[in-house]
Amino acid sequence: MSTSIDDMNIPDLSQNLKSLLFKRYEWYEKELLISLKKQGDVSLTTAQARALAVLNGQSSSISALARSLDISRQAAHKTVSRLIELDWIKLEESDKGNEKIINFTEHGQQKRTIIKEHMMRIENDIAQSIGTERYAVLVELLNADWNSLKAANPTELNP
Repeated sequence: MSTSIDDMNIPDLSQNLKSLLFKRYEWYEKELLISLKKQGDVSLTTAQARALAVLNGQSSSISALARSLDISRQAAHKTVSRLIELDWIKLEESDKGNEKIINFTEHGQQKRTIIKEHMMRIENDIAQSIGTERYAVLVELLNADWNSLKAANPTELNP
């Protein structure tokens, strides 16, 4: 006899905001990587694309990158090593002793420009699909300061 999820009283969380945002994030990321690969401009793994997104053209330590991505330092090192091989980034000495700082190479900055062009195409497609007004509202809502939001009862979140 098989037991269904409904029989176990497991709540369906697939339609909550977190799930919906994550699903759309994954879709966007997949579309971007496919677009880049089709054009022959860039071929990246999901891990590399996420690292580049977190770095956003700025300098960072490998430790900070690992924390931002919520991955181990070893995983961050592996991703960084591959991006160095691709000449996207380089490691430079830091003022803090043995810590290395990630910086973008000129080639990496040029590739970021190509990625931006692909992102603009995807976002234009989204705007055409959902309507330009709705797209503008979506961007406005995502840019809003959500840190200022307060829970109705903060003790419920922090027992």
